[in-house]
Amino acid sequence: MILTMINTHKAYKALQDAGVADRQAEVMVEIFADMQQENALTKFDLSQATESLIRAQSATNNRLDALEGRLDQFQNEVKLQFHGVNQRFEVLEKSIDGRFDEVDKKFARIDEKFEKIDEKFAKIDEKFEKIDERFNQQEIKINALDQRMQIGFTELKQDNIWIRRVLLTIATALIAMTTKYLLNS
Repeated sequence: MILTMINTHKAYKALQDAGVADRQAEVMVEIFADMQQENALTKFDLSQATESLIRAQSATNNRLDALEGRLDQFQNEVKLQFHGVNQRFEVLEKSIDGRFDEVDKKFARIDEKFEKIDEKFAKIDEKFEKIDERFNQQEIKINALDQRMQIGFTELKQDNIWIRRVLLTIATALIAMTTKYLLNS
């Protein structure tokens, strides 16, 4: 309060020196002093504010501790659930691996059957190749026979023409002889 009085006295003197009337300077200093006192904090105000802050900080710390506890509990629950899920996945993985092993065995058996079928087809292909060779040989023989027959037919036709000519000549000679014999008898 003494500090406020000294400041008001200085302000009053400064206003008087500036040429402000005594009464006006006094009123102005009172207004400024009142404003300063309204805005001024006391030790009591500061201690109450500090206690309020400490209580708020304590409440915040308590809530943070509670949240940390709940977070720890949540993390433990999540770990347990993940552990359960991991176990389920391990069981499923073993089951799936077993099924894949069975499928692999079946495919191995199918592959063996296909290999046997491939071997049979290879043997059939060999037989067909032999049959094709025989057919080619028979075709060559048939073509040769066909050519010989063509030649034979051509020769037979020519022989037939010659035989007809010879027969015709013989028949003509016989007719001529028979006519001569009949005419001479």
